Amino acid sequence: MEKYEEAAVSRFDDWEVLSKGENRRKACTIHLGGIYIECLLKGMLCSQCSVTEDTTGSRWIVNGDSYRRPGHGLNLTLYTSYLSDVYDDMPDETQEALEYLDSPEEIGYIDYRYICENDIDEQVFEKWMEKFIIVFEYLEHKKCEM
Repeated sequence: MEKYEEAAVSRFDDWEVLSKGENRRKACTIHLGGIYIECLLKGMLCSQCSVTEDTTGSRWIVNGDSYRRPGHGLNLTLYTSYLSDVYDDMPDETQEALEYLDSPEEIGYIDYRYICENDIDEQVFEKWMEKFIIVFEYLEHKKCEM
């Protein structure tokens, strides 16, 4: 099983390097920011629940229930079903920000690895950064509570 919490820390370190300064990379910032949140959510799930893989690696067993191994995504039912401490009192603004980060400008965060740097408008990037900060601060607070 992957070490999602450790991966989240590494992706955040990558995000910090790529998101700031005169050499910032907008496409990589969006891509890695989404991966950071994905790893953080999967790490929270694995720390709060009993999560194992089946023998083929294609299914997760979460608290005894079998699910298709989750792919990329920030709004998976698996998270909302098992991370009630995170989702039950999530403010609307944070939920909307999380939905935006999952698919900024209707392009999945994973697909930003294929987007040319010059194709990302500065206003779109600033909007993404604002939404990322909202979600980041909320999840960091929740992580400390867990």
